Amino acid sequence: MIIQILINSLINGLLLALVALGFHIIFSATKIFHIAHGGIFVAGVYFFLWANPFVGLAYGIILTIVFAFLLGVIIEWLVYKPLFNKSGSENIALISSLGVYVIIINIIALLFGNETKILDNSIRKSLTLGEIIITKPQLWQFSFSLPLIALFLMFIKVTRYGLKIRAISDNPLLARVMGINTQRIRYIVFGIGSVMSVSAALLKGFDTGIDPYSGMAITLSAAVVVIIGGTDSLYGTIFASIMLAIIQNFTEFFLSAQWRDTVTFTILILVMLWRTEGILQFRLRVDEK
Repeated sequence: MIIQILINSLINGLLLALVALGFHIIFSATKIFHIAHGGIFVAGVYFFLWANPFVGLAYGIILTIVFAFLLGVIIEWLVYKPLFNKSGSENIALISSLGVYVIIINIIALLFGNETKILDNSIRKSLTLGEIIITKPQLWQFSFSLPLIALFLMFIKVTRYGLKIRAISDNPLLARVMGINTQRIRYIVFGIGSVMSVSAALLKGFDTGIDPYSGMAITLSAAVVVIIGGTDSLYGTIFASIMLAIIQNFTEFFLSAQWRDTVTFTILILVMLWRTEGILQFRLRVDEK
């Protein structure tokens, strides 16, 4: 039973890592606590549900990825860019992001209803290894999430745009002085972050389904692991995602699902009291003795 929980936790942690990495680069590059990330998480699945009957599975997924990228860019263009140009505070951006989230989920609920949608209702075989059961959607989740995380890390660490994103995250003023088009990079950041979130949502939708309000919980968990892992550490975010998924699943097994969020935010508070820079970061300032 313990091994089964650990396997489920690993898979759930990889899905959380996809969402958290998208949240991570948006927050690092723009310093916006992007609550609308949860709305995009949900919107991508419902767009796929609408497009799939017309174009089929493969093209439906491709169109959904394009939709996610464009939705992230549009939110930056319509909401965050005007605030940035007017030097709006981070608090105003946070409230605006929450407003965007509310608008998105209410439009979805109006068009599709509030019930849970499952992308594939067919009966699927499971892989059984002794007492361990791995469902076919879980195999998909593991097989797709790992390469997506690897591609994301390669993009950030190796490519020219990844270098520019890191430069803006470190020092946006210096990046502008060095000739980097920060607004273009912000569009790319929101687009890629949205694609990461929707990729996780699609993988989850083929397994347990999704409803208009499921994006908030995973977005808050993603924010927690970004903070715990360190806002400057992508690897810390991945590690914290898997650790948090393990803790959440064991909490559900030994207590109940109602305790998931309580345990999650208790861990956040304890880590922030102990290490404000995250568990995998080093202090940048040495206090005088």
